[in-house]
Amino acid sequence: MKIGSDFEKIEWNFQGFQLLEPNAFIGDMIISVLVIYLVFKLKRLKVKSTFNTYWLWFFIVFGLGFLTGGFGHLLYNYTGIPGKIPSYFTGILAVYFIEHAMFSIHPNPKQKKLFNKISVYKLVLVLILETLICLFVDLESNPTKGMALPTINSVIGMGFSLGYLGYQYYKKIHSSFRYLLISTFILLPSAIFLAFKINIHPWLDKNDVSHLLLIVSIILYYVCIKQYSDFVSRESGLAVSES
Repeated sequence: MKIGSDFEKIEWNFQGFQLLEPNAFIGDMIISVLVIYLVFKLKRLKVKSTFNTYWLWFFIVFGLGFLTGGFGHLLYNYTGIPGKIPSYFTGILAVYFIEHAMFSIHPNPKQKKLFNKISVYKLVLVLILETLICLFVDLESNPTKGMALPTINSVIGMGFSLGYLGYQYYKKIHSSFRYLLISTFILLPSAIFLAFKINIHPWLDKNDVSHLLLIVSIILYYVCIKQYSDFVSRESGLAVSES
């Protein structure tokens, strides 16, 4: 185990290609496959709502981010920093879609309008700042600098949307939103592992632990959406959505 520093990146020589971090690649691909599966599950829900549509876009963008991110790890010797940049921006967009999904069912029209406006302004600001970072900051010496802003954006956006609003909706709208609240607590250890560089093993480093916790959270997102959609179906007299 290492705390405060990382293991050397695992190298993988395959058919003459010098590949890196196969563990990160595998983790990213597992998440991508899971997300693709859940996208098809979401498309089968009977309720067609703005809430579900924004969640669907979240899963699509989120899965695309991990797909590109996986190859960014694996092919780093060939693609360098440019291979990692797409995942920086998809992460920012994914948070935007989660925010608008949660805002879409806010019971207070004035607050809903305000939250949507803040989210749009934040998106534009973060995209501009991230573009400047990619253009003018030396990411070759430390690629994690490119992830700093998307990570901060995720903590703020998802903390408010899934944590605070998840709790409010659980109390006032439907019990299914407790799963979003639970998901925020599940991801807290991930932040600790990443911040303090807690690496258990070269094949189970801080990123791998983060992936495992993220998989659980993604499943909880779907459970919440499914149960809330079934609730809306019953309230509106529609047939309950397929499982």
